[in-house]
Amino acid sequence: MDPVIPFFSSMFSHDWENLGYPSLRAAKFWNGRSCGVACLQMVYAALVPHRRFLPSTITEELLADGSYSEASGWNHKGLAEHARRNGLSASTETFGAQEQLVQSVQEDGIFIASIGHSFDSDGASGHLAVVIGVSSSGNVHVHRPSSHHLTTGRDLVVDLQTFWEHFSGRGIRISKSS
Repeated sequence: MDPVIPFFSSMFSHDWENLGYPSLRAAKFWNGRSCGVACLQMVYAALVPHRRFLPSTITEELLADGSYSEASGWNHKGLAEHARRNGLSASTETFGAQEQLVQSVQEDGIFIASIGHSFDSDGASGHLAVVIGVSSSGNVHVHRPSSHHLTTGRDLVVDLQTFWEHFSGRGIRISKSS
């Protein structure tokens, strides 16, 4: 596991001015819609720590690219393209078996997974989270951004079967360019 992946919440209204939002209202609007932005912040902080990425700027750039819609959320290809524009390698991935996911997580880079909103209820899409590793015991460690609390979702530990049941099979791999 890579313990140097910092956690970022998708709750932006607490510090909206410093995070670049024009108003508290705008920040509150994005609180529950910014899992993709929070995941990119985590990736950027881990892979290009010398640069500062404001969530408001990431949001504006993704909106300008058409990478978000209210109906379907964040477009994986758009998030990958944003990472490439910022000097990283990025690709979308699809998995049909748990073993493929485990192998991918162990490779270089960081994996953003499309998962359900909660591991306690049904659903396998609608939210994005950074998979920070798979332990030797087979547990998946996840940074799942929350819009309800600044630290909720940091380093969640979920058994592989539960993760798989809430995983859409799709995600984004981002790594340093070679």
